[in-house]
Amino acid sequence: MKKTQMLFVAAIIAISIIAIGCAGQPAASSSTAAPAAAAAAPAGPANDPNYNYRITGNFAGWGNSYEAEWMMENVSKDDPRIAPIRDALADAMYVYLKEYTPDVSNPAGWDVTYSGANISLDGNFAVKFIRLVADASEESGWFHDMWVPSTEAGGIKNLSPDTVFTPMARSDEEAEAAGDGLGSNNGNPVLIGGVNTYYVVFAVMNDRSRAMGAVVK
Repeated sequence: MKKTQMLFVAAIIAISIIAIGCAGQPAASSSTAAPAAAAAAPAGPANDPNYNYRITGNFAGWGNSYEAEWMMENVSKDDPRIAPIRDALADAMYVYLKEYTPDVSNPAGWDVTYSGANISLDGNFAVKFIRLVADASEESGWFHDMWVPSTEAGGIKNLSPDTVFTPMARSDEEAEAAGDGLGSNNGNPVLIGGVNTYYVVFAVMNDRSRAMGAVVK
């Protein structure tokens, strides 16, 4: 009888030990872990909230209003197409780009000349910019604001002197008095990198001044 009792007690102790061991184990999860949140999409290039920009010149009939064909693309300073002038854009707030190929088979019939810089090129190499302001009353949503460079806008900084010449930032009267053949705010910037396709770049700098450059494609 004592032996039976001892076996019964031993069985109870063994069951208790197993129960305690199981209690220490974490419960199996009935669901898989939630997937990690997707990485946030990279921010797009900064865009001027109040203005839009286009290029113009003889090639565009000197148009100064919205024309989809000549509107510039808002791009990042890290856009690979403009890598050669990335450092010059370090202080840029907004950057815009337009691909343009001067048509030498259809000359403008006049030359853009800066005698002080030994430049005389067909008028199709001259490029200016138009700033457009948001206007809900216009079908396109944009209305002409000003030419750049111009008397109103002032001069334009040159980001790539090897491919662009920009006239000096001064009045017509100052240019005439100087007589150095380097132009004025009313002059036309000109592409000087030869007969090529260009990525023409326009930038609004952090101090709201304006700059341009060109990269040969």
